[in-house]
Amino acid sequence: MYPELRQFNQMSKDYEERISEAHDRWKVINRQKEAASREYEHLLGQYGRRNSKVDMDALHESKNEYLRLMAKERDAMEHLDELKDSKHDRMKEFVDTLLQARDREVDASTRTMKKKIDEMQRLKAEYLMIVQQIHQIHQYVNGIEESTLKAFQTMGTRYNPKSDFSIYPALSRMEITHREIQQVFTKGDLPAELSKFTDPYTSFQLPKK
Repeated sequence: MYPELRQFNQMSKDYEERISEAHDRWKVINRQKEAASREYEHLLGQYGRRNSKVDMDALHESKNEYLRLMAKERDAMEHLDELKDSKHDRMKEFVDTLLQARDREVDASTRTMKKKIDEMQRLKAEYLMIVQQIHQIHQYVNGIEESTLKAFQTMGTRYNPKSDFSIYPALSRMEITHREIQQVFTKGDLPAELSKFTDPYTSFQLPKK
């Protein structure tokens, strides 16, 4: 993950935590306000009744508590809305920076991929050179067999060839098919039969961001 995206995600996470805390605080105050509202309504119902113990001071105190909590709830909701608006504005401001950073990372990685493709072309040339060398060695072996056979024929003696002529089937199994390339490119894993030739500590890795 590149730095700007990590910063973007961290900023979003920080805002979400603050918004969640503000929402929880609003819920607590809202419950307190609802309880104060019920208490005030109850006292209003009791006030003025015969033998009621509710006097004007108690009624005013309950009303003031309800009004205080209602104002506190309003402030909490305004704070919650401000946080949401602030998050939206900050994240929107950061979008251009994020897109520029994305282009930078994608362009750099694409250039690296192109270099790797060029490297594959070089390795392909080396691979075919090795095939050419195998061909030359094979021709040399054939020459040995032919000349030795002629020598045995001059003596009228039966000759049993030494060389193994199954070298091409073994060589053809080394060729890379489209299916294998697609599998490695899409899954990111080498075929199991090649794992013994690879060193996990020297494999190519993009730098961690």
